[in-house]
Amino acid sequence: MKILQKTIIASSPYLNFVEIRFINKNNTESSWYSAERVGNRRAVIIVAYVGEKLVVTKEYRVPLGGFEWSFPAGLIDAGEDIETAARRELKEETGLNITEIEKISPFVYNTAGLSNESIAFIFAKAVGTIDYSGNEENENIEVFLMDKAQIKQLLTTPDIMISAKAWLIFEAFANE
Repeated sequence: MKILQKTIIASSPYLNFVEIRFINKNNTESSWYSAERVGNRRAVIIVAYVGEKLVVTKEYRVPLGGFEWSFPAGLIDAGEDIETAARRELKEETGLNITEIEKISPFVYNTAGLSNESIAFIFAKAVGTIDYSGNEENENIEVFLMDKAQIKQLLTTPDIMISAKAWLIFEAFANE
């Protein structure tokens, strides 16, 4: 398989909708449509602990038309390293401060059939008081500090939307 051409069909400040022309495994030309982050910006997801509790977000996601349970996350700004972005995003979305970064994953891909979005997971310890004053105008976020029993209950709650990324971590946390 070989990429022949990538054409931006439509764009916004954050995303480009692209057509990718390529040679498929049968050696014929095909098209694939996807979304790409403008400037190939990457993102961080912060899996933070305050003591023995996991920092969990419940955020309104416009494409879902409802609230998604997940973790604090956001784009890495130009000139920012992963650790700085993680500290900034956790503070903005939750009011909490990272005290120790325990692990940073490599960049992994979120939805490779739809987008080139890549993210790094930051596992960290945090302290502070939940505060929403750093939230942006279009962010509607609630923050919860949840223990294992609360996460187990969340995982069995019907009709809620849980991020695929978060579900894997919630499951591991609840059953460790």
